[in-house]
Amino acid sequence: MSASTDEKTAPAPAPEGETKAAPRTRRVRRTGEEARRLILDAAEQRLASSGPEGIRLQDIAKDVGISHPAILHHFQSREGLVGALVERTMTHLRDALLGVITRGQSGALDTDAMMDEVFATLSDRGHARLLAWLTLTGRVEPESGLTDSDDEKSKAEGSRGRQMLGELTDLVHEAAARQARDAGKIEPSKEDTRFFILLAAMSAFGEAIVGRQMYEAAGLGGDPEAAAKFRTRLKALLHPVK
Repeated sequence: MSASTDEKTAPAPAPEGETKAAPRTRRVRRTGEEARRLILDAAEQRLASSGPEGIRLQDIAKDVGISHPAILHHFQSREGLVGALVERTMTHLRDALLGVITRGQSGALDTDAMMDEVFATLSDRGHARLLAWLTLTGRVEPESGLTDSDDEKSKAEGSRGRQMLGELTDLVHEAAARQARDAGKIEPSKEDTRFFILLAAMSAFGEAIVGRQMYEAAGLGGDPEAAAKFRTRLKALLHPVK
């Protein structure tokens, strides 16, 4: 990818003994790929701290040290930035879960580690809130992805979530079945595996959106370990192989 014109400026210090003149600037050039990564990192931090409404281009530009038009150069619009953030999240979650599954091929399938990744991505980093906001405001359609574009790429990205869920279901089921056979136990059904994944994902979504209110309603509002306790109990309930 060609070099980007994104620049971050910083004042250069005046030589000792001389009158301080107007500050000079030092230009920092970044590649387009590096600039996109920094912008997405800043957007994710805003999402985690302030929710979807915190993804404001002017604030993100200030965080990164670039201009507002520079973000538009890379993502065309706020919707484009949000779409790229969702895409990166799905890729990260898929790669992390596949890594857990691959490590389990030489031993027991670590479903606890899988659930930790799901909760970290969807709940802790705020992505469940973002996806819920996109869905409830009509920015995401089940069959076509982000609705601000109807090109083939957007349609392909819209179906990626379903493809990822199907792929993970197949891989987890294969690993769980192998683990059951090795232990001399009955293999779980494909439906058991599918609902294990759905229950984990939906629990992470629910905790991200209404977890604090639910903990308070249950009398756990003053317990800083409430979320950790909930996740521990959920893990104990959702192991696909007993």
